[in-house]
Amino acid sequence: MRVWNWPEVAFGLALLAATPAGADAPPTCQGKDLTQVAGLAAARAKRADDLINGDGIFWRIEKPGLVPSYIYGTIHSTDGSAMALAQRAAERINGSRIVATELGSMDAVERADISAAVLATALDRDHDTFTGVPENERGGIETFAAAQGFPSELAHHLKLWFLAILTAMPACEAKRQAFGLPEVDQYLAEAAKAHGVKVIGLETAKEQMDVISTMRPEIAAALLSVAARAPETADDIYATMLQLYRESRPAEVLPIADVIGDMSEDERTAQDEFVRLLLTDRNATMADRAAPLLKEGGAFIAVGALHLPGKGGLIERFRALGFTVAKEW
Repeated sequence: MRVWNWPEVAFGLALLAATPAGADAPPTCQGKDLTQVAGLAAARAKRADDLINGDGIFWRIEKPGLVPSYIYGTIHSTDGSAMALAQRAAERINGSRIVATELGSMDAVERADISAAVLATALDRDHDTFTGVPENERGGIETFAAAQGFPSELAHHLKLWFLAILTAMPACEAKRQAFGLPEVDQYLAEAAKAHGVKVIGLETAKEQMDVISTMRPEIAAALLSVAARAPETADDIYATMLQLYRESRPAEVLPIADVIGDMSEDERTAQDEFVRLLLTDRNATMADRAAPLLKEGGAFIAVGALHLPGKGGLIERFRALGFTVAKEW
């Protein structure tokens, strides 16, 4: 499954290979709208717990005696429509006491250093990392990796979790970011700095990398197999996610991803573990670190939109702390 809500540190993985050599303009991303695919009603019913608070990307957080805080669900994208929504949300930054994003404010050098550290962690010079991949699926995964900029000789020495994370980002978006186009989270951090508001991170780059690298090889192999069978699906999921984001209902991508791709039961299990790893398990950490900020009031929190909805999402976690959380849009 390609859910466009990976940890922010992971954006650098695709950028390592997405150099814009020979291109004179950023590409325009294309993809089909999947919001009307067959089987969605049953998939939504199964995902009912994940769709709680799924309608909304900008929420007000209140408690008597405190200046209101806000949480904005971001999308790691350079798309113009996504940036327009971020600019709307950023209007509430002026006057905030503090802004918290996933990793805080980073300059280009810091981002490059993180990308290099991730690649160093993922590289296994002494072993063929494809040994656990079924023989009949290796060719497709090699082709997929090469399309992302990692030729076969290198791909066979990259840990599978690294390659699996690449399935979440369509190549066109990686190339757009390689041109230096700002993405939503980066824009919000810069907007805060422009207003003289302190910016902090709710996670560290090492923590995000540690989460990614715990992905079991068999889970990564299953995700890669699905991606290799239908590489165009990344573009379709991305286009669909952007459409849902513009409509303030990004969580709807979860049931959509459940019914596409002609996946086996093992592959669906891998998909669910991927979602748990990248979303659910990180929500507890984010909520714990956001809590002191909310208790002082005047906080602006911006994290991936799929961290907000669901029984275990940030909206419900903040309500459990005694805050009133109401959708603005």
